[in-house]
Amino acid sequence: MANIINYIKWRGDIEFAQVPFNKVDNLGLALLVYNDFAGIIPGKGENGRISISDAADKYFMTHSLEGLDKFAFDWVLYYMGQYKRFGSLYLSDYVDVNDTDRNMVFTAFTVHLPDGSHFVSFRGTTMEIDDWRMDFQISFEEIEAQRAAAVYLRYVMEKYAGNIYVGGHSKGGNLAVYAAMHAPDVVRNRIKKIYSYDGPGFCPEILEEDKFNDIKERIDHVVPAFCVVGMLFELQVPHEIVASSAEKIAQHSGMSWKIEGDHFVHRRFLTEESTVYNRAIDDWIGNATMEQRRAFTRDIFDAMKAGGAVTVGDISEGGFHDFGTILLSAANSESKTKIVVGKFFGSLWRSFEKIKILDTLKSFSGIIDLFLIFLGIIFMTVPTEVYRFLGGVVALTGAGWSAVMLLKAGVREENRFIKRGRMIFHIIILCVMVFILSNLERIPKWTNLLMAVLFLSLTFACIRYIVRYKDTISGKAKFWMMLLAVVNLYIGIISIAVPSRFDDIKSVTLGGYLIVVGFVRLIIQLLEQLHNAPSKKRLYYEEEDE
Repeated sequence: MANIINYIKWRGDIEFAQVPFNKVDNLGLALLVYNDFAGIIPGKGENGRISISDAADKYFMTHSLEGLDKFAFDWVLYYMGQYKRFGSLYLSDYVDVNDTDRNMVFTAFTVHLPDGSHFVSFRGTTMEIDDWRMDFQISFEEIEAQRAAAVYLRYVMEKYAGNIYVGGHSKGGNLAVYAAMHAPDVVRNRIKKIYSYDGPGFCPEILEEDKFNDIKERIDHVVPAFCVVGMLFELQVPHEIVASSAEKIAQHSGMSWKIEGDHFVHRRFLTEESTVYNRAIDDWIGNATMEQRRAFTRDIFDAMKAGGAVTVGDISEGGFHDFGTILLSAANSESKTKIVVGKFFGSLWRSFEKIKILDTLKSFSGIIDLFLIFLGIIFMTVPTEVYRFLGGVVALTGAGWSAVMLLKAGVREENRFIKRGRMIFHIIILCVMVFILSNLERIPKWTNLLMAVLFLSLTFACIRYIVRYKDTISGKAKFWMMLLAVVNLYIGIISIAVPSRFDDIKSVTLGGYLIVVGFVRLIIQLLEQLHNAPSKKRLYYEEEDE
């Protein structure tokens, strides 16, 4: 599926006079600002401008495309410079500030469109942890970059006549909305559209609702299907959800968003995983004070860096090791952060409160799960006599059930032929059970047969699950389910062919295996119930367009 690079190459020969400026063009310009244009684009307060084509030529005199990841922003500049739709656009008023002492990271430039209008592009969050820290800072304060964005937009509107478009990706989207909100009243109507690409909203305690309401109808908020950043202090505007070729948090990169023709490929809803995270974060924010949010943001991002990570990608690659380092560092931080961490995990727990656990346990699948757990406990409790015990219990139960059913069949008024058949069936079952119970040496062999049936049934269940959900489960999930099927098949065959292989140690191991399988199956059912639970808040989302 195409992304922004494919779009630039596909649409590049058609000028804006023929096909007007759209939100996919806008995404390209919002990503273009991530490149380092220092010394290339004339700065704020300077006269002059430079075309994207000329800027690309200068940039690649000192930068190489060799070895770059396909999601690197250099590709946007490279291909825009090659095609007249974008290469003929002019850039000016470049600002790039990176002042760690002031906790200030701010980059912007102005794009001059052929119809005399101007697009102000604010750079957003990179994948560096220090940059993400600033996204979380908006949970308790106005940040320096927001104030700088408002000053910059006011400067551009005073310097140039014509309509204004403003936008950005990630934090850049937040800056775009903030700057538009704080534009002078007399010129705010010149702002025709505000684009926020997976940009967070604003802390309710400091949001000026009157100013926001004045511009909200002009905001286009576009987010990926797995969205966390764009749902921080969720903007109360419609969200356009787009498909992505990346996984989980990596979908934040606009380079991964899927495009078909001149529009995004849409999804109707966010993924269930990001929805759970967003509920928990919203709940946590609602229960934490401003000071607790400040302490949490400082300590949790310091904890991330304590694990040796520099980027958010390092956290994902580090898996549970880095995650454990984060939690351990947070646990050793000051008490305010401990309170917030506790509240956050409490929020996660409350996200699962809507699950009706008793209903799940009463279902057919839930009964099977409990049976597997119970069976595993028996294997671990009496490993020496487990086969004799289980076989005896099942045979005795079967004999009692057959005797009861035989009596019921004898007094039931029905067709004579059917009645005779029913009674013969229960007599046969009763005789088999009595035959097993009459000789204790037969019981372990009988139990092995039952175990074989159980594990072969579990094998079939695993394969059936893979086939049924082949289009929705991940490759890793398929691998583990197939591995589970192979293990179940192996145990089932061994139960029949080599019953002597099951000594005490193997019985304990098998018991542990049954308990784990039962719990995993139960957890999967609970998560599916959470996914299917109706959401209390239903926002407008774009229809799927594929």
